[in-house]
Amino acid sequence: MQKSTIRVAGIAAAVGLLAGGALSAAALTSGSSPTETIKLIAQSVSPRDKDAAYRGDGMRGGMASMVSSEFDYLVDMIPHHQEAIDNAQLLIKHSNREQMREFGASIVETQSAEIEQMEAWLAERYPGQDTRSDYEPMMGDLSELRGDELDQEFLQTMIPHHKMAVKMSQQLVRGSLAENEDVIPFAENIRDVQRNEIRQMRGWLADWFDIDSHHGGGMGMGRGSGSGKGGGPQMQAPTTQI
Repeated sequence: MQKSTIRVAGIAAAVGLLAGGALSAAALTSGSSPTETIKLIAQSVSPRDKDAAYRGDGMRGGMASMVSSEFDYLVDMIPHHQEAIDNAQLLIKHSNREQMREFGASIVETQSAEIEQMEAWLAERYPGQDTRSDYEPMMGDLSELRGDELDQEFLQTMIPHHKMAVKMSQQLVRGSLAENEDVIPFAENIRDVQRNEIRQMRGWLADWFDIDSHHGGGMGMGRGSGSGKGGGPQMQAPTTQI
């Protein structure tokens, strides 16, 4: 069995677990390309299962963070950053906590500057190439949330969102995929900054909402279902360390 087939089979098995085992054996033997096979498998996953994957350390983050080149890293990191910026702007407008408003402003400032840099590199180094990304949002719609409810949901969904950026940056650096030396410290900075922010967000979840986000990467009770004031039982998933 070729390496690509083995890799797809592994992904298929993992996604199959997420989808309750509802995978067709034909998907792995139909002669489709690895990309086509993964898409076919993903179509069998229910919206509910996909939502669970987005919120935790699930397959969405793992599949999306497969970086194969510097170009792919830049193309996919731009919309990933933009999603963080869009949701951070909601914090600035609607959070009742000064810490969260300042945190949101920091994300907007830092990641906006990084987007400008990545867009400049793409224009300079990859002229004429298609820079459209198939990135899918991870965090859901937070636009109707306010106060504690917004803070809790933002933290619970931004933690796995940050983890994805950390993983993508690690893959670029450790896989020696950068074609230009200046992209390496750039990716390392994204990795290190967002790791620190994950620690900060975990601390806030514990202090304000009595949620241990080390279990499940910030996975909680679901949008708007918590009291927003701490206490009460919380759903937990297997531990994943960052």
